[in-house]
Amino acid sequence: MSASTFKRKFISIYQASPGKWFQQTRLNKARELLLNNKATPSEIYMEFGYDSLSNFSTAFKNEFGYSPKQTNTV
Repeated sequence: MSASTFKRKFISIYQASPGKWFQQTRLNKARELLLNNKATPSEIYMEFGYDSLSNFSTAFKNEFGYSPKQTNTV
């Protein structure tokens, strides 16, 4: 299967590109850890594939509409 065929089939099943789907999955797992008070943003950003806390915070806020630090107050 070619890469373009894979991407087309992936999008038809998950309604997102593979890259976007992986990002959403990682952010959902990070959010779960934060909601359960099992970690802080500064402890987990590298585990979820981000080079900096700033990049993680920006992606998190774009996905959920609030910063990782605000997770327990939402």
